[in-house]
Amino acid sequence: MKNDFKKAVLVKSLLYLLIVIWGGYNSTAMNTNVSREYFTDVENVLFLVFSIIYMLNAFFLIKLKNLGRLTYLPLVLLFVFLGFISEFFNPMQIKQDYFYLFIFYIISPLFFIMQGIVFTMLMSKSVQETFH
Repeated sequence: MKNDFKKAVLVKSLLYLLIVIWGGYNSTAMNTNVSREYFTDVENVLFLVFSIIYMLNAFFLIKLKNLGRLTYLPLVLLFVFLGFISEFFNPMQIKQDYFYLFIFYIISPLFFIMQGIVFTMLMSKSVQETFH
């Protein structure tokens, strides 16, 4: 069960990275005039910090550290909250190409399913006992 859990966390992390890459690609594709504001925008900085923390959480989960287990659910909820708040205040202009179709209809749903699988595994006794 421990190896399956680590594989699930790894797959979830790779899916997350694909979504982040698509977001960056979409931002640059829709903004042909990339200015200095792009790198200092509060929303972008907040998302960068969140992404680093989210990937650190994945590292802690793979290493079976208790900190990863304790911070996983709050980070998942924060991801959903930040996504809705961001879209509410600054709707994203989306370039609807094949990359968008692949990410939006395949990768994104798989990512949310994998988040649920990881959470379910975290709640199982056999995985909880392996954390130190």
